[in-house]
Amino acid sequence: MVEPSGEISWMTASLASQPPETMRRFADACVEAIDGWRLAPADATTVRAEFRVGRIWHEILISPLRRGAADATPDSAVAVLVDASASHRVKDRLDAIDQAGAQLLHFDADMVRAMNAPERLAHLEGRVVSATRSVLGFDHFEYRLTNRRTEQLELVFCSGLVPLGIGERLFARTEGNGLSGLVAATGRSVVCPDTAADPRYVGGLPGARSSLTVPLLLHDRTVGVLNVESTASEAFDDEDRIAAELMGRYVALSLNILDMLVAERCETNRVLLANVAKEARRPLDAIALDARELLVHAPAGVDEALVQRVIDNAARIDALLQASQSAPTGVLGCDDQMREGVRDPVFAGRRIAVADDDSTIRRTVRAVFEQQGAVVEDFDDGTHVIAAIRARASEGKPFELVVSDVRMPDANGYEVFRATKEITPSTPVILMTAFGYDPNHSVVRSNQEGLHACLYKPFQISRLLEEAKSALTSSSPA
Repeated sequence: MVEPSGEISWMTASLASQPPETMRRFADACVEAIDGWRLAPADATTVRAEFRVGRIWHEILISPLRRGAADATPDSAVAVLVDASASHRVKDRLDAIDQAGAQLLHFDADMVRAMNAPERLAHLEGRVVSATRSVLGFDHFEYRLTNRRTEQLELVFCSGLVPLGIGERLFARTEGNGLSGLVAATGRSVVCPDTAADPRYVGGLPGARSSLTVPLLLHDRTVGVLNVESTASEAFDDEDRIAAELMGRYVALSLNILDMLVAERCETNRVLLANVAKEARRPLDAIALDARELLVHAPAGVDEALVQRVIDNAARIDALLQASQSAPTGVLGCDDQMREGVRDPVFAGRRIAVADDDSTIRRTVRAVFEQQGAVVEDFDDGTHVIAAIRARASEGKPFELVVSDVRMPDANGYEVFRATKEITPSTPVILMTAFGYDPNHSVVRSNQEGLHACLYKPFQISRLLEEAKSALTSSSPA
């Protein structure tokens, strides 16, 4: 109880134990409230105030006390002092997450325009990892996205956790896929205070004692998970869960923006190629028609073989333009390369693996390497090429170069890269992807770990040969 003079006429032992500065600020707040009630007695109601002493935030609830009639002017106050440090800490933390989230969602137009998809993701990764460490205070964590086609949880960002072994995968399923699979399937966070006592836990951090797994939500749809681990037991609480869930929303939004940018670039390229094909169709038809007329009449001195080549080339150009509208993912210049037949001795007898689920690209790349004198095996998915990499290594005849598409059934490009580096560390890897499309974010992670090169389809076969030559000459002998 506080009098108008600021004297505390009665208090609990807990209040009496507070430091002098806290007592002074408490009494001043009560006096201020009493003065306000005296100016407007009819409006005298409970008021709330707060102040900070050192690192401790205090909140005060102050109610008017009338010793006379019920409508008399309050002549003192009854107040309660509450330690509000925890709520302020949460507020400050959430404010910091909001600020970090705003940075995640801000993409400078000029800077982003100059980047390809992997460069954009690498830029975002730096921001996400930094914010997760500095704002959330987590050191060991990973972000995984759900592949909507296969339900596989694919690694995007990682800090301090051991990646899954070759062939090990997590899926968005409630059983048998760890806490990450459970959270991805249900959309509900899990705080695990003791990993040893939870049979659902799948290890990621050596010596982990506790973990926190939250969903990445995009407009109420779970698109992935954030998994955090600690070597301390009971390291995470509800405050950590709330903060991680909020950060997860910002990360999901920022990744979605990047995906939309890639989709926009793909669609822009498709429309551009469609327009070029449409505009080129008429002059190409005219060239072919004129050439056929020339062959029919065959005036003296006409080189019929030359005219036929003109017709064939016009048809070839038209076919390429038409094909580019629906699938601009091919390899260019292969016919010229095969026709010229120039061989580089670097490729003679070299063992090369080619993996791509597109049979045309796979066979084309194989044919070009074989024309160069290489010994080539091709595969239609990641699992088969990984098995072959392991088998050839065990036979003492490891592949000397692996060329793999990024997006394939089963194992993706990053998994092929990782398997190659774990089984035969000296074997260089070249990845291929269409217009920078990298749904599993293979290129960024592979670049960080020593990828030799990435080619963006459609690319010139001469570029592949250049990169392959560079890889074979710079790698250690098998």
